Parts: sequence; structure tokens; C-alpha cells
Amino acid sequence: MKPTVYLVDDDAKFLRSTTRLLESDDFLVSAFSSGQEFFENYKPGSPGCLLLDLMMPEMTGIDVLQKMRDLNWSLPTIVMTAFGSVMSAVKAMKLGALDFVEKPIHRNADLKQMIRKILKTRQPSVASQLEIQRTGEQLRTLTDREVQVLNRVVDGLSSREIASEFGVSLATVQTQRASIFSKLEVNSVQSLIGLVSRYRYSKQSRPRSG
Repeated sequence: MKPTVYLVDDDAKFLRSTTRLLESDDFLVSAFSSGQEFFENYKPGSPGCLLLDLMMPEMTGIDVLQKMRDLNWSLPTIVMTAFGSVMSAVKAMKLGALDFVEKPIHRNADLKQMIRKILKTRQPSVASQLEIQRTGEQLRTLTDREVQVLNRVVDGLSSREIASEFGVSLATVQTQRASIFSKLEVNSVQSLIGLVSRYRYSKQSRPRSG
């Protein structure tokens, strides 16, 4: 059964244009105008990934993620928002989302590659396994304090809040953040959150021996 990209957004025009965009690159797409419609039609366990809008009436993207968690559904999810913020991304990722993109997503040249990688999560390729291994090696180069700062950044804290918590200067935290970004080869908080979330997801999804 070919994996499907499940697209959920309340904007009909966006649904049509995004469906065409993905289908033009040979993705199988199933589009829904609301979270309710998605839950009424999705068959748990069906292979694929979810491209989910955060800002929807009645049932928001966060509501969808929370219900999926309550139902114990494990469908890899990318969240979309026109009002991108670190806090909303952090909340979505704590509920299981793997990554997030800001609208208009049609300008995001990496989106299709991102979807392809996620669709391979359950059957990792050699390349994806090497990518996870490299991320693990990069994370091990962080000092203990950099790991603490990294966790606070992923939790959505600002540099000023981290400095206050640790009782250090703002400049010290900014230097540590710059070091983290350099070692992990990212250039934005969004990229950092996505990298760490994908790594953690790969570890949680790894089959246990015995």
C-alpha cells in the first residue's frame, strides 16, 4: 500500500493548490477540510504522514494532535502555520509532531524532501540511518551546560529566560547558543527544534531487541 500524505486545512483554495503541488511530484494525497473530517475518514495504521494546519476553527491542529495521542495513533506529522512561533511549534512537537513549516509552504523548497524523509521513517534507508547517526555524534560534542541550554531552547525559552534560570549573563547564554548552532550545523531555532525532534522520534521508534 502506497503511503499517503494526509492534508488537513480549513482553506479550500489552499487544499486544492497544495494537493496539485504534491501530486505533481507523485505523492498520493488525501485532503480534508477539518480535523473532524480527518478523524471520520482516516484508518488507524494506514501508512503515510500528516500535513496539519495549526490555526483552524472548532478543532485546531493542537486539538488534532492531542486526540491522536489520546487514541494512540502514530502518524508522523508536519504542522503548518501562517503565524509561526517557537511556542506553538514546541507545543505541537511535545504532542508528537516531527517538524513545522511556515506558510506559504509552496515557497518552501525543502518541503517535499522533508515529506519523503518522513515517509521512510518506518523503513529507514541507509542514508537516513547515517543522518541519525551523525546527529547523535553531533549531540555528543555538546558540553553538559550546552545540553541544558539546548533542552531549554527546545522547550521554547528565550535566552533571557535561560540566563535567569541558570543565574548567568545573557551574553553567556548567547555564546552557548551560538556554539550549539555551530556544532549541530543549524541556523535557526526552527531548524534546531526539527533536528532534535526527528532524532528523538527515531530513538523512540527503534524496535527493542528481545
